[in-house]
Parts: sequence; C-alpha cells; structure tokens
Amino acid sequence: MQFKQSHLIILIAFVCVHICLPASNVFADNTLNISNTNANAGESGVECFVSATNDSPIEGFSIAIQYPIPELFLTSADFTGTAVSDLLSGNQPDFAGIEIDSNSGVLTAGVIFGYGSVGQAPLALSASPSIPQTLIRLTFSVNNETLPATLPLQFVDGLGEPGIDNLLSSGGFTLNPTLHDGEFTVNNQHIFSFDPMLAAPGGSLTAVLKYEHIEPIQGYQVAITYDNTLLTHLEPSSDFGYYEGTSADAVFPGGPGSFNGIELFYPAMNPDAAPGVGLATFAAIFDFLPPFSGQVLPAGSNQSILKLDFSVSPSAVIGQTTTIALDDSYNLPSCPTADPNCVPGPAVNYVIFDGLSISPIKIDGVVEFDSTPGFRRGNTNSDSGVDLADALYVVNYLFAGGSEPTCMDSADMNDDGSLDISDTIFLLNYLFVSGPPPGAPGPQNCGPDPTDDSLDCVLASGC
Repeated sequence: MQFKQSHLIILIAFVCVHICLPASNVFADNTLNISNTNANAGESGVECFVSATNDSPIEGFSIAIQYPIPELFLTSADFTGTAVSDLLSGNQPDFAGIEIDSNSGVLTAGVIFGYGSVGQAPLALSASPSIPQTLIRLTFSVNNETLPATLPLQFVDGLGEPGIDNLLSSGGFTLNPTLHDGEFTVNNQHIFSFDPMLAAPGGSLTAVLKYEHIEPIQGYQVAITYDNTLLTHLEPSSDFGYYEGTSADAVFPGGPGSFNGIELFYPAMNPDAAPGVGLATFAAIFDFLPPFSGQVLPAGSNQSILKLDFSVSPSAVIGQTTTIALDDSYNLPSCPTADPNCVPGPAVNYVIFDGLSISPIKIDGVVEFDSTPGFRRGNTNSDSGVDLADALYVVNYLFAGGSEPTCMDSADMNDDGSLDISDTIFLLNYLFVSGPPPGAPGPQNCGPDPTDDSLDCVLASGC
C-alpha cells in the first residue's frame, strides 16, 4: 500500500496535537496545599490537612511550614485520616522525620511511604493531577487570649537546620510544586446587632442595639449612622435614657455614675456628619473610678445595651426601607468647634476585653416603612415602657373586667397565640427573675408579629 504525502501530513499534525502542546494543557500543576480551618479562642484538637496534587506517582514528600505563635500551638502532626494512611492500610510510613519547634512556630517533615525491596518498587501514591490527596494531619490548640483574626499558615522553603524545602518526590526525582498557603481563622464571638424594624411614616421608632458574647467585657465604643432625611434622632432628657430598661441597666443600675452603675458613659452626636448622614456615638467604661472593683458586663446572648429613639419623616414611602448602620467610616464628634487644632479620633465599633480592643461582627438594622400597626411585646397598656403595670393590665382584663388591650399581640408575652395567665407569669419572670424576654419584636423594638395567629393589633402599642 502506497503511503501518500497527504497521509504523512495528517500524521504529523496528529502527533503535534498530542505531543507538542504545552504540558499545562494536559496535566494540572503539582501542588502542595494547606487547608483553611477555624476555631474559637481556647479550643483544642483543631485539625488542618496538608494535601497534594501530582501528575505522576509520588513516593514521599518534605514540607516546611510556619505558623503564628503564641496565638497557635501545634500539638501533633500525624497521618490519621489521610490518603497516606489509606495507602499503608493504617500503618506508619517507613520513614517519617517530623519536628515541631514550638518556640519559633515551625513544622518540618520528611516522609517516605515505603522503602520497597529487591524486585518491589517503593510504595507510591498514584498520580492525581486534579483531586488533592491528603498527606499529613496537623492538630492545633488556640491560645485562650488569641483575639479574633485570620492567621497565616505558610509554606516557607529553607526552614529548620539544615533547611528543608517543600517538595514532592517521584521516581527518585524532585517535583517542585506550586505552594498554596492556608488560613486559620479565630472566630469572632462578639456580635453587635439590630433586629429588623417596622415604622410608620410620621411615627416614631426605637432601635435597640443587642450584643452577644461569651466573655465578659470592660467597656465598648459604638458608632451608628442613619439617613437624616428620613429619621431624626430624639435625644433623651438624660444620658441614662440611652440604656434605661435594657440589659445593661439590669447589670449597672441607676444611670451613669450611680453606685454600681456605668462609671463612664459618654454619648456624642453629630446629626449632620455628612450630607444625608446622622451620626450617634457612645463610649462606656464600666469600672473607671476607684476603688476599681472590676465591674464587667457578663457574657450573654441577646443582651440589650443601647436604645435610640427616632421620629420618622412623613415623607417616608411605604414599602421602602432605610438602614440604621453600625458604621466605622466617620470620626468622633468630640472636638469643640472653637478648637481648630483638635483632631478627632475614629468613630469605630469595638468592645474592651482584658484591656484589648476587639472589633465585633456588625449586623445593621433594616427599617421598613409600613402602615401596619407595630407593637412592643409586653407593652399592654400602650405607654412608654414595659413594667409591672403591663402585667397587672393583663390580669385586670382577664379576671377583673378591665379594658381589653388595643393590641392583643402585645399581651401574648410567650407568643403562643393565646392570651391567658401564663402570659402574666412570663412577663413577671422577665421583669424580676431574669427570665427570657418576650418574643419578637420584643419589649423594646417596635415591629410586626412574626407569628401567624388569631391575635391582632387594632392600634400600635407603645410605638
């Protein structure tokens, strides 16, 4: 059979397509990767894995990793739960030289899976160019005093003595992989938040700042912005009005400067911080004056620490929303206008824990403009607060022929969709024995009832 010239050209083209293309189009790069992980301060037994992709079988590897100290402590490095353990049926590699230097935060390791023998090649992990195979497990503990942060876990060539490089070994040849560092996130367990709110155009609104944390704090700074074309901040008659009736008031009763009260409480306002922006800032140090008895706000969930009253513009459009934001982008309104040399500090949100500043997670409050009557759960008599009189109002209605609440939802303290003596007991427990607060929208926020039940509001209650 005669081989035509055209056939030769086609064959050459075929070979070029399959052989002459760059290797990157055929195989993935060889890589070493450190997985990302997260944990809380004080947590131990936190796992992190080093993995590899490899375009040819590998018989071993070496790694050199730097991790931050004293934030993290590397307690062990082993092969539990790895592809190496699977390859060896749970046995240990024939060689594993692992060294942890806790003083400098360095891990170095050299590993050969199996030496092999006469007539038997060394054990190897099969090629896996696109799916990472885990090589080694690292187990960390987190220092109790580590602040929320994202910490680097980094491959660094040349660590140790003698210096160890990060590489893979295939058939006795060195593969220099692309190195992908990891991150260790120490979780932020401090959360500032506003609940969603409902407000009527031309009406009023109370925004309550809540705080969740697992550690006691010594103080805080809060910076809040709002749309001053839609909301006008109503300053209370005294500074105590910013937290009277909140969880902070229960812990530090009597107002700023009172015995066992918050010893330093400093609100500062700028209703025109920028076009369309109003700014409200607050600073509190709980134990500021002698004898320095160590007052702190204890750990808690859903703690109310501040409340701000607003009037709503009649021009607000029903169905639209605005945001009351925890905002770190302005300066404190603390400089007197007569002092042109004064430089204000940044108005940022933080809490003080063990003398250190921690930036909390911030959840802004979304205000929806609506014509539906909102209410404060527990405010049965429609006055300005939730107190013993509201519990008595329900008892009088149920058992003494008293007036019916204009908002039945407000009297459903336990939010079970009915009104009975249990609601009075629920409110008394909340007021006097640290029982759980009435359900959403709560005793301080104005809002709609999130529960679908037969109770209704004829008029807004306390909003």
